[in-house]
Amino acid sequence: MALTGTGVLVLSPDSILIRLLDADVATTLFWRGIAMAIGLGGFLLVRERGRTCAIAAQIRSPLGCGLALLFAMSNILFVFTVEHTTIADTLGCLATASIFAALFSVIFLGERAPRRTWIAAAAIAGGLLLIALDGAGSAIGRVSGIATAIVFGATFVVMRATGHGDTLPGLALGGALIAATTAVFATPFSLSASGFAALAGLALVLPTAFALIGQGPRYLPAPEVSLLMLLETVFGTIWAWLWLAEVPSRPTLFAVAIILVALTLFYWREAVAARRPQGIAP
Repeated sequence: MALTGTGVLVLSPDSILIRLLDADVATTLFWRGIAMAIGLGGFLLVRERGRTCAIAAQIRSPLGCGLALLFAMSNILFVFTVEHTTIADTLGCLATASIFAALFSVIFLGERAPRRTWIAAAAIAGGLLLIALDGAGSAIGRVSGIATAIVFGATFVVMRATGHGDTLPGLALGGALIAATTAVFATPFSLSASGFAALAGLALVLPTAFALIGQGPRYLPAPEVSLLMLLETVFGTIWAWLWLAEVPSRPTLFAVAIILVALTLFYWREAVAARRPQGIAP
């Protein structure tokens, strides 16, 4: 929880940095992919002291390739959504990743999600409904937001499926795929001085955040990791309000409040269950 929660807090300015980059979708994605590929790849090389065999083995595995593809798809959809709707609506849609992660983990991993997970997910879905009814962005932006949530949910399940394997090589490869698929359409050096400053922020935030978040599914079920990602919904909305003067509508604020309360109650129940003796059902 500490690893994932810290990673999500580091990631929370991601949306406003995308806006401050002030570039087209392809250029934003190109630099985003470069930042993650170089940042995570460099960290792996330092950690492994230049030994690339273990890194290559993880990348060549079916789970490593699948993780890279899903991670690339989720980031492409995320940036597209940020560019086509408000940040509050984007992050509100992304909150439903917990529902899809719970569903996919039951179907593909045979994990049994506790009842409290489904209750929390239902509350989150109620918050999303409020956003859908009063969203300030385009319809295609909100549809893209739901698609992002589906792919993010699948990504967390694949991370979980690696067991105690290393997820970082797959994430680094995903960054490289993003850069490779958008390079033809991007204009990398068209950024303004403030855009390059935002890029420096992304280069620091993205590898650090995903290096931490990538460890979470090794120790937590996928639905719980994606529920922790809801912290980005709360803090990302606050940063957009403070830094970009992007004031959320009242229904959006109410929806974020519902999400925060649901998350708080869920982890309080998790703490209570963890303190109970083994064999006593929570």
